[in-house]
Parts: sequence; C-alpha cells; structure tokens
Amino acid sequence: MAIGKLWKFFGSARGMIILVVQLLLVVLFIFFYSNYQSSDRCVACHADKARMAALGYPELAMTREQVQKESHHPNTECRDCHLGNGLSDDPASAHRGMLKLIVLDNDLNIIPRKGHVKQLLPSGNDRLRNMLPRLNNGELDYDVGTLLWQDRSTVTLGFDPSIAAKTCGKSACHPDQVKQFATSIMGSNFRQRSMRVWDDIHGPNN
Repeated sequence: MAIGKLWKFFGSARGMIILVVQLLLVVLFIFFYSNYQSSDRCVACHADKARMAALGYPELAMTREQVQKESHHPNTECRDCHLGNGLSDDPASAHRGMLKLIVLDNDLNIIPRKGHVKQLLPSGNDRLRNMLPRLNNGELDYDVGTLLWQDRSTVTLGFDPSIAAKTCGKSACHPDQVKQFATSIMGSNFRQRSMRVWDDIHGPNN
C-alpha cells in the first residue's frame, strides 16, 4: 500500500526506481571519494614508533593530533599537504606521487636524498646547521649543493602553480591566497621561474 502511494508520488514505479538508483550512486560516490581523500594508513604507520624506528626513520614518528597541533591546521589530512596515497600499507605505493625534499648537486642536478640527507628534523643547539648533509665522519657533504622545499618544480626549481593548486589551493584550505599569489607579479613571472641560476643567460635573475 505504501509502495503504491510512492509510485503515484513519483509518477510511476520506473520513476521511483530511477530516483533511488541515482540516490545510491550519489551516496556511493561520496563514500568512495571521502575514502580516497583519507590518510588513515599514513597515520597508522607513522604513529607506530617501533615500526618507524625499524624502518630507520624514528624522527618521522608522529600522531595525527601532534601534526595538527604543531601545524595549526586542525582537521587536515596528511595527503592534503603531502599528496601520496593515504590508503596503502606499502611504503612504496603510499609514497608514490608524494612531495619530497629536493636535493641538488653543485650543478643543480637532482640527486637521491638517500645517502646524503640523514636528518630531516632540526635538533641540538645549532638547529639549522645540524640539518646540513654530512658524511659519516661528521664533515659536510660537499656533493650536495643545496636543498629545496618539496613544493618547488623539479624542472624549473621555482614556484609550481600546479602543486599549489593540489595542496594549499584546495577549496577547503587557502584557495584565495593561492589565486592571489598566482596572479601577482612574482607568481605569474614564468620567465623568471625558468631561470635556474642567478647568472642565467637571460639574467641576472633576482
């Protein structure tokens, strides 16, 4: 009896079935999209101090609450800033596509971080100097020319609008600030960003 009334309300049984199917599709899309954005596996791995120590990165053990408190970004997922795959338990898969520290040699060629950068967090009295790459004997690793933040372009080594759009520029984060910077003289100066060194052939590059 109740189903018959619903049929009349929607015009026909077919109309009701179509509407229910559409509703289910919307619910499924929301469910899978929210899971896709999840960083649950990031937290499960990095909050495990014993596992992180066994992997050789005890300094990268942290909880979701610790990150949100220190970054002053409550309710922000790991992949909102770092990208990567927050649903994978496999380190290689989870870190694929993730933004990482860019290590350059003295000719500004990108070189592997492993074997050069052993410490990613500052410590001690001289926190900035202690982060500089060093050899096993404690001397500076002069094969490393410079370190760049992970939000730089690996091609130009400058500001990357596409990375900004996928991270800070997302609708729930800082879209207005990113849009404003991208349209500023500094943000829109693609020619200047294409210069990898100060004395470029087009330079000098300020």
